[in-house]
Amino acid sequence: MIPPLSDTIHFTSATPVDDEHMVGFTVTWHPDRPLNEADRAEAESWTGIHTEVDPLTFRPLRNRDNEYLIDREAQRAGHSYTGIRGIREEDMAVQEGMGTIYDRTLEHLGTSDLAVIAMRRQLLQAVRDLQAGHEPTAPLNGDSYRVRSVSIVLPREVVWDRGAADELLAKV
Repeated sequence: MIPPLSDTIHFTSATPVDDEHMVGFTVTWHPDRPLNEADRAEAESWTGIHTEVDPLTFRPLRNRDNEYLIDREAQRAGHSYTGIRGIREEDMAVQEGMGTIYDRTLEHLGTSDLAVIAMRRQLLQAVRDLQAGHEPTAPLNGDSYRVRSVSIVLPREVVWDRGAADELLAKV
């Protein structure tokens, strides 16, 4: 889930289809009301987290095959660093630019990647457990499913996990 910058909530999923392909969906909603015209107009501007897709195939119209329709003039003029229209399309260019299967031993993960590191460790442990004949189990604490991303600025003296605790839980 993307940290909310407004009163709408955004979620992007990437579901593997096979070793080299995935299907992605981005969903936007408001927990207390239907989306209004402004919400829909922002999504359909295709400049944020939503990308325009072919209505029959659901394939993004700006994709690897057409180099995401990079606008070199916008780059030259300083209007766009990447020349790629939207955030989602920029993300796709970075992700797909690595190739279909990336050698993760070549990565240089840092402190901002702690969640990636922790998740990979959990997945690898689940694989080892399964290979040893132990069926993987879901977390016993159901509250862990209520954790959410957040965008918040805290005073320097506030420890982040305490200062953001209320914001990190999904409202029920």
